[in-house]
Amino acid sequence: MAAQVSPGSPGLAARAAKPSVRGHLLGLAASAALALAWLGLSWWHSATTYHFGPPLAAAAWPVILRAHLRQRPSRNGAFAAVAGGLIVATAALAVAVAADWLRGPTLIGRGSVPVEETVLTVVAALWGLRVVARRRRAWFLPGEPGG
Repeated sequence: MAAQVSPGSPGLAARAAKPSVRGHLLGLAASAALALAWLGLSWWHSATTYHFGPPLAAAAWPVILRAHLRQRPSRNGAFAAVAGGLIVATAALAVAVAADWLRGPTLIGRGSVPVEETVLTVVAALWGLRVVARRRRAWFLPGEPGG
């Protein structure tokens, strides 16, 4: 038989992790997985530019956080998610640039792939900020509880 925990005991708080912490951990895992997958593709096919990697890694953390919480996070939580996604994406981009894995073409046909990826990543991070800070959930997220 399971031991019962009274509402005021510290064991209850330890057993039930805060949803925002779980949301941030899920967001971090999603951003890291997308960044690592992109790095693998960039290493495997260095003559092909996969433009989706860093932008997806930058936007994944805030979108996952918003989807997990089912409500708007705090302002600090939203900025932490956006900054975390941007840091993960920028780190992956720095690794790919240092290893010279971005030798493919750009989307517009001229210019620098790292600069283009940086611009796309910043745009995706701004979009992630918009998604995580919205009052209403986006159309692609499950509905609000009780509504």
